[in-house]
Amino acid sequence: MVKNIDISLYLVTDSSLVPKGKTLAQVVEEAIEGGVTFVQLREKECDTREFIQKAIEIKKICKEHNVPFVINDRIDVALAVDADGVHLGQQDMTIEMAKSILGPNKIIGITAETNEQAIAAAKAGADYIGSLAIYPTSTKPRGEDFTGLGKEGLVSLLDSISEYDMKVVAIGGLNSSNLDDVVQYCNKNITKGKNLDGVAVVSAIIAAPDAKKASAELASIIAKIEKVNTKTLNAATPDYEIVKKVGEALYRIKANSPLIHTLTNFVVMNDTANATIEIGGSPCMAHALGEVEEFATIAGCVVINIGSLSAEWNDSFYLAGRAAEKAGTPVVFDPVAAGATHYRLKTCKSLLQSFKVTVLKGNAGEISAIAGFGGAASKGVDSTGTVDKPFELVSKLAQQLNTCVCMTGATDYISDGKKSISLHNGHEMLGNITGSGCTVGNLVGKFYYYYYNYYYYYNDDDDFIIYVYI
Repeated sequence: MVKNIDISLYLVTDSSLVPKGKTLAQVVEEAIEGGVTFVQLREKECDTREFIQKAIEIKKICKEHNVPFVINDRIDVALAVDADGVHLGQQDMTIEMAKSILGPNKIIGITAETNEQAIAAAKAGADYIGSLAIYPTSTKPRGEDFTGLGKEGLVSLLDSISEYDMKVVAIGGLNSSNLDDVVQYCNKNITKGKNLDGVAVVSAIIAAPDAKKASAELASIIAKIEKVNTKTLNAATPDYEIVKKVGEALYRIKANSPLIHTLTNFVVMNDTANATIEIGGSPCMAHALGEVEEFATIAGCVVINIGSLSAEWNDSFYLAGRAAEKAGTPVVFDPVAAGATHYRLKTCKSLLQSFKVTVLKGNAGEISAIAGFGGAASKGVDSTGTVDKPFELVSKLAQQLNTCVCMTGATDYISDGKKSISLHNGHEMLGNITGSGCTVGNLVGKFYYYYYNYYYYYNDDDDFIIYVYI
């Protein structure tokens, strides 16, 4: 699955709609300049040679602007021009077969006309799905009785795949006059935290006199899509309450400068220490066997990161964890590259059995390895592959270990076994730097310190998970 694609404003081409005096290439370039983030070449009336010529021309424009470019239906054309991928219909070849032909690094999108088809596409590893037409449209006639999926059907589709790591783009009869209504309806009515990732349009851009202006107007409406539905955090907690709690937590942390005892790897020590200071904590990077127990008893939180493994460091992990449990000090455990080697996995499981872990934080490969769950895997410290049902995975593991599990990635999934949430504020650049995940462990530790010392004693409504989320 190709993760880092932006389908927020998805353009589908149709040469028959291009205004007189312009070329398709000109319209596509104007649209990209106005805010289009993804282009699909759909040319139903072209023969193969003409289709390839258009594909070469449009691909060049998309490449210059760093915009993904896929071909509708025609895998032969996608192969011929080395497009970024294909978009399939339900009558085309299967996702699995398309993957085997195009390879693992190509984008595979598919139209899903029902919730069942959407779930099947998610399980098959599609990168995104396009909905059934929201409203009837002349660009894809379906008969007089066709009424479209509608806003209600779109919300039902989104809710049906909320457990899957799947992007969704709405398509069909959408334009500047009705798009805001669809966006606001989704924002208010999704119930399981999965919202739209984008909107696909044809005539609203291709047929517009000024494609750049039309794209910019649509992009401004799409920007209103809420990435996280706060109802999945706490049904009684609106946005402003969450923001208020974040501010309060930061104030308390800075006012008290809690000692965060961090046993972490050589690669990230300096960055992690600086991030701890920036938030308001006081970092301690002590690993020596003679002092880890003492530091663990006076710290506000102990963070154990197994990135650097050795016999002596393993002993330090055990001593610090046991001392922290005895002193009532919270422990955040980061099982770095748990699935990369048998030794690491064995060490992680042994540590988890030796002392109480307050928060288990890892990427999909690490969490999957500890849970014995297929799907994602570890390649060094990196995670490869995807988890089929992330909410189910983190919830079951949290119950099994009697702790809070935080699975980080493009989308974060967090559960204490009773309540589960997702966070959709990830960015692809985080995967291009060293130590971002390790630093998250310290941030979680500081916020849990606040919860434990200032919130836990007078609130029993399970809002602990909010502070891990923050």
